[in-house]
Amino acid sequence: MKLKTLTVSQVNEYISSFISANPIFANMRVSGEVINLRKTPYGYTFLSLKDENAKINAITFLKDFDVKDADTITVYGKIDIYKKNGTYALIINSYEKGGQGQEYEKFKRLYEELEKKGYFLKENKKSLPKYPQNIGVITSANGAAIQDIISVITRRYPKINLLIYDSKMQGKDVEQNVVQGIEKFQELDVDIIIISRGGGDSDDLSIFNSKVICESIHSCNKPTISAIGHEIDFVICDFVADMRASTPSIAAEISVPRLDEVYSYISILENKINSYYKNIISTKKDKVSNMKYIIQSNAPYNKIMQKKLYISNIQLDIEKKYKNKIYKSIVKLEKITAVLQENNYKKIMSKGFSIIKKENSVVKSIEQLEKGEVVVIQMMDGSITAIIEGEKDA
Repeated sequence: MKLKTLTVSQVNEYISSFISANPIFANMRVSGEVINLRKTPYGYTFLSLKDENAKINAITFLKDFDVKDADTITVYGKIDIYKKNGTYALIINSYEKGGQGQEYEKFKRLYEELEKKGYFLKENKKSLPKYPQNIGVITSANGAAIQDIISVITRRYPKINLLIYDSKMQGKDVEQNVVQGIEKFQELDVDIIIISRGGGDSDDLSIFNSKVICESIHSCNKPTISAIGHEIDFVICDFVADMRASTPSIAAEISVPRLDEVYSYISILENKINSYYKNIISTKKDKVSNMKYIIQSNAPYNKIMQKKLYISNIQLDIEKKYKNKIYKSIVKLEKITAVLQENNYKKIMSKGFSIIKKENSVVKSIEQLEKGEVVVIQMMDGSITAIIEGEKDA
């Protein structure tokens, strides 16, 4: 039997007709937990209903639809298909409330359990180092979160060494991947561990309410930052981590200082050292002057001459000793300053180097470019837009 070839429109039309003709779909009573609730300015509301095994998208045009995420409700309505996209949804005509959902109850139980154990106490939080050298990031290597983190850290403190543990951040392997990432970074010389993923619906983010992940963060011997979702999203690992960041970009900002802050700190430190040793020398000189006066006033001539010689030697020794310390301190500071300036991208660009960007991302490999693409070339005194015309030459 030869199969008839149908167009996509015909398939969707057939499914729509089947649903419309079936009385089961025309008048349904469905119970579930509300997730991903989104009200529009036009008066209608998008949401999903879920149980332990599945979820269904829904929409209602009710003006008084007074529910929120994690509520359990029973709705009355019908199934309808959106032919253009081939998607179906439950159209809600009326509803009944039924309390909080299972997901909320699980969240509440774990939160209360960990709170009793002291996981959220401020005194148990580790402080972030002011000038970290190595930062470990647990996230998807292909996600937007890591691009945001790299962009912010490169701009603020390019000297940092960034280590990335490629982890699944959605699905059944998240728990295992994240815990393995934490364990791996505890073995390495990292100063901070960032656990990050971009935004998502509450169902996607709920994995970070995992007891396994929370206990791994709590027992971690490194300072941790939780950066899951957006500012309005909260998961339990946010409360367990040493610091919570509302976005991946904010996590990057609070983990490293700005380069100009480092220069300012060095300048302040240099002034303090100079002032400290100057005060010491001044105090010693005053003591020497007092000793000279006492000797000249109370001792015979020979003793006075001996004391003067002794005092003179002490004075020279003191000046030599502390001047040498001051010189070593200044040399050390100059070396630190030179290293920082050598890593300043503007200085590197002044030698003729430039930065190539495509769609606001730094191009690090020729494999990122294709003929005809538009790029921006950033030089020391400005930038220019260019089009790739030549062939790749590795």
